Amino acid sequence: MGWTITEDPAAYMRAAGEFLHSDPIRNTVLITVPDRLLRQGLTIFGDAAPHFGWWTTTGGAVTAAFFRTPPFGIVVSPLPSESVAPLVRDYSALDPALPAVSGPADSAHAVAELWARTHGTAITSTRADRLYRLGDLVPPDPAPPGIGRLATDRDRDLAIDWLLEFTRDIGDPPPAHPDRMIDERLTHGGLSLWEVDGAPVSMAGTGAPVAGTIRIGPVFTPKPLRGKGFAAAATTHASRAALATGATDIMLFADLANRTSTALYQRLGFRPVGDYSICHLA
Repeated sequence: MGWTITEDPAAYMRAAGEFLHSDPIRNTVLITVPDRLLRQGLTIFGDAAPHFGWWTTTGGAVTAAFFRTPPFGIVVSPLPSESVAPLVRDYSALDPALPAVSGPADSAHAVAELWARTHGTAITSTRADRLYRLGDLVPPDPAPPGIGRLATDRDRDLAIDWLLEFTRDIGDPPPAHPDRMIDERLTHGGLSLWEVDGAPVSMAGTGAPVAGTIRIGPVFTPKPLRGKGFAAAATTHASRAALATGATDIMLFADLANRTSTALYQRLGFRPVGDYSICHLA
């Protein structure tokens, strides 16, 4: 029984794939990020080596997993209680300066609290997110002015700028290669724009399909244009584009502190799946 940690996402998926795919909705981040790394390269999020881990019981079953793509923190699956202390111990040997823990709320808090006690640090802030799954899509009525379309190469520079603004808004570190992240979306039609009089006013991204699922994000509208229904329209367009690929489940995360966005997504037909947390450490 114990954790196995590697820098190889392919080895991670071979070992933990069956466990992760047993619930691809709740494990959405744990299967989609390694998929992107395998397709785009290990430095897509940052130049330091990523880490991947899985917990094996005495009977040989994998029942938990995590990954980390620096400069971001660890992302965990639901964790058996007996796996938390070994995870803190084993990952401390790799990097005692962990900046954050995210995942299902109970598991993320368990790791972050033990990490803080072990290292004499503190949880400086926590963001509470909720994972939503699309039921029946309900487009905004009345719809805002404008029209939706898929982004093309001519939108690349704007999309990069908006991605960087989005990461600043949510307090994430800037991606190491935002250009590559946008380019990947453009290759599979994974970026929807809502435009008015020919000018983009909002965007909603979609990831590539994995295990029949697609996750929407980021959703971004520049501050001067917010409150006009453009994000709802862009999200609707992105949802329809995702459904057109044949995906069976469309998901997104929403910050529970942002009542506007959580209410918006529920009006569009997204239904709660579970609560997640991001615990920042210092």
